[in-house]
Amino acid sequence: MSTPLNTALESYQAALECLDKADATIDVEQILAILNARDTVQVALKQQSPVPNSQLQTVIALDARLREKVDVIAKAVNYKTAEQFSQWRESVHPAADAWWWRLERIAPPHPWDQLDWLWRSVTIVGWTANLSLLVNIAGRFFSQGAGLAGAAAVIFPSILAVLQAKSELTKSGHEGFDQLLTKLRIPLHWREEARAGSTLLLSVFLGYFWLLLPDISRIYTNTGWENYDKGQVGAAEQEYMRAIALDADNVNAHYNLGLVYEDLQEFDQARKHYQIAARGDMPAAYNKLGRLYLKRKKYPEAAALLQKGLLLTEDQETSLDVRYNLLKNMGWTRFLQGRDEEAEYTLLAAVGITKNPAASEVIENKGTAHCVLAQALDKQDKPSALEAYKLCCQQGNRLNSDEDTWLHLAHTKLNKAGESCPNPGN
Repeated sequence: MSTPLNTALESYQAALECLDKADATIDVEQILAILNARDTVQVALKQQSPVPNSQLQTVIALDARLREKVDVIAKAVNYKTAEQFSQWRESVHPAADAWWWRLERIAPPHPWDQLDWLWRSVTIVGWTANLSLLVNIAGRFFSQGAGLAGAAAVIFPSILAVLQAKSELTKSGHEGFDQLLTKLRIPLHWREEARAGSTLLLSVFLGYFWLLLPDISRIYTNTGWENYDKGQVGAAEQEYMRAIALDADNVNAHYNLGLVYEDLQEFDQARKHYQIAARGDMPAAYNKLGRLYLKRKKYPEAAALLQKGLLLTEDQETSLDVRYNLLKNMGWTRFLQGRDEEAEYTLLAAVGITKNPAASEVIENKGTAHCVLAQALDKQDKPSALEAYKLCCQQGNRLNSDEDTWLHLAHTKLNKAGESCPNPGN
């Protein structure tokens, strides 16, 4: 006697026969036929009571055949096994105990899946590195107020990090990432590798961005110098602080910030930044430091710093104005120490630089060396002192706080000698 269960079992068995062929190549339609046949069996089982043992044994045997062929089914839907079954379940809404609609969960693991633990570890390590880099980068930009350009530079990597965080930490993001991998036809057994790869790509991007920070710092430094050259001291200070936040070893930013603080008469701050710049073997920084100590009447310290700066000019290409100022300040220091002959020799070297045609374009205080040299020669009662006073008077500038007093002295000496200043405006 034929019953609905017998008919369902026969259909189920017929549907499974496509899996038994050695060269079985099944398609989605055949898989759905098997699942649908198993649904029919389940309905018949619930409707028939009691169920003969022979039929129960047939159900168990056929289910065993289906489980044994899970790999064939997984191969048929290839890279999208989990997604395919998930989509089918969304359409069919099978019962919670309908295991045949969840075959991907009992499919044998792919050999590549044995390394999933490693790729998950790589993803975790990569995420840790990414967060550290992003916090480091953002902290540097925003510590001194990033400005519009700085904020724009941080936004893009931050968006990338947020998007990847969403794909890893939220269900919707995780599913969205899986759907993307499906569209890209990434096989299921490569999903963990793909996640690790995306994390490492972000690490490479953030790492490259971090390596670019010194270059961005130089851009801020150049902008600061443009502001300083326009007399916008406050804006220049802000740009230099941003530059230093991005690259603490940016000696030019430290040196230029020292100039700003010296203009603001914040000499302790100026000295601090000159000292940092000097650690980068910057002759100009040694000159500024030496001059600050000179003004504080710490002559031995000033001389040591200026000498170090002069030695550096011998080992590296240095602009004329830097070497001139080092020699001028060293001569001035020696004069104040009462070492007039050394002062004369050094100041003559500084004056020699001013005779270079290119010097007129870069040296703004050419009169200073002449003014100090005149005093050193005068102390030694040398006739050439008068000529030096003339050059001091001719090239000096009363807007220079150092030269203002010396110009008055030069006028006095010249008037006493019956001479006139070549440049009455001084």
